[in-house]
Amino acid sequence: MNTTKQWPKRALILSRLLTRAFFSNNSTSTCSSPSPTFPLKHVTRSNFDSALVELRSHVRAADFVAIDLEMTGVTSAPWRESFEFDRFDIRYLKVKDSAEKFAVIQFGVCPFHWDSVKQSFIAHPHNFFVFPRQEIPLDGPSYEFLCQTTSMDFLAKYQFDFNACIHEGVSYLSRGQEDEARRRLKSLYEEQLVNSSHNLRETMDVPLVRVADVLFTERMKKRLSEWRDELLQNRSRGPQDQGASNDLNQQFQTVFFKMRPALSLNGFTSHQLSLIRMVIRKHFKDLVYVRFNGESSSQELVVFTDSESDKDKLVEEVKNEHYRSTEMKIHAAVGFRHVIDLLSSENKLIVGHNCILDIAHIHSKFLGPLPLTAEEFVSCVNKYFPNIIDTKILLNADNILQRRMKKSSTSLSSAFSLLCPEIAHGFKSKVQSSQPCVKVEVHVDEMRSSDWNSGAKHEAGYDAFMTGCVFAQVAGLQNFWVLISSESGFHGFYTRTLF
Repeated sequence: MNTTKQWPKRALILSRLLTRAFFSNNSTSTCSSPSPTFPLKHVTRSNFDSALVELRSHVRAADFVAIDLEMTGVTSAPWRESFEFDRFDIRYLKVKDSAEKFAVIQFGVCPFHWDSVKQSFIAHPHNFFVFPRQEIPLDGPSYEFLCQTTSMDFLAKYQFDFNACIHEGVSYLSRGQEDEARRRLKSLYEEQLVNSSHNLRETMDVPLVRVADVLFTERMKKRLSEWRDELLQNRSRGPQDQGASNDLNQQFQTVFFKMRPALSLNGFTSHQLSLIRMVIRKHFKDLVYVRFNGESSSQELVVFTDSESDKDKLVEEVKNEHYRSTEMKIHAAVGFRHVIDLLSSENKLIVGHNCILDIAHIHSKFLGPLPLTAEEFVSCVNKYFPNIIDTKILLNADNILQRRMKKSSTSLSSAFSLLCPEIAHGFKSKVQSSQPCVKVEVHVDEMRSSDWNSGAKHEAGYDAFMTGCVFAQVAGLQNFWVLISSESGFHGFYTRTLF
């Protein structure tokens, strides 16, 4: 049965372009010399920001984007393996269990763009190392995930770089984790703001039950009073004389904060800082306690203000700066999820191979907890990624493609070798396909090439490239180019095929 008959009527057909691509001459390399290895953009947290900017332009120009994931395991128990005779709801529960327990440690993204001048596809393979860590210092448990020994041994066999993954992998926050981090940071700041204010009834004084606390508060009251009085007396002398008020023990040091004189508090315990806040609230209406979070550490300050309006202005400035700092921290902690948001917002056709588990991992790690039922899962995925095609399903469902593959395995490597031999075996191979082969040119940074040795299988970036090549070849052989939209029946197609 030809699966193209099942696809929506609103599918867009670009067969002429692909037909011309098949019967044109093989493309020549634009490099000065052949590349000995497959060109691949490896991305870690050290070059993530620049790679994301580059990837954004490639995705926006892409006709489709191929993806592939590498995980720390597949099945947590023998009875959770998927079988052909599983009902779709049972299979989903098995996939859900796997996606919730194992981690994604590598993510391949490969945008493909059709170049009508060169009559070939331009591929931009990216290989992201991914590793979950706590980028925002908040109380709570660290990430946990299972590792399946067979999977880890399999990755090691194919020279997976575990050091790069753990030390340099890009971390991430899901959308739910991002909201929770923003809420907790905001709550933490508001709590500090309450403790810094002298006129809020909610503020509770620290009980002075120890003689040491009583003596300390009296000493702080005297020291702050002397500093404030000295400021008022010396305001006409200029800033050069004010610097002389620095305390010799360096616990108090006069600095300037937002154009206002301030005392930097150094070497105090958290309990002592609480007592200082209480002294300021009770006895000094023109002083403000501020905790300023710098890039590497926080700083405790006592800031002098001219009036109530100046004090309110300072509090507002600190508050706004804190919110900006919070957003910057969260934006950085979101990490690799920026890539997922990009793929979702651009509404591109996503192509995977046997990708139901990949999609479940994407939902679990970057969107939110997986739904309880398969129907809810389909609905959620359709909301964020309305256009998905699985190349393994295309190969299994079409008799013509099965004959072209000589009814062999529909694994990714087999499909790539049989359908795209001239691409799969690289420029050193003399393999000539009996069928016309789509042309693909790879662009990585400033390098362009259509000649290379075979890449590293089971490296996510290369597997994503193979997936995209298989899809382009299938599209050409079947004389179609499909973009499935949610309005034209994607929901039904998805539920009939992925489970």
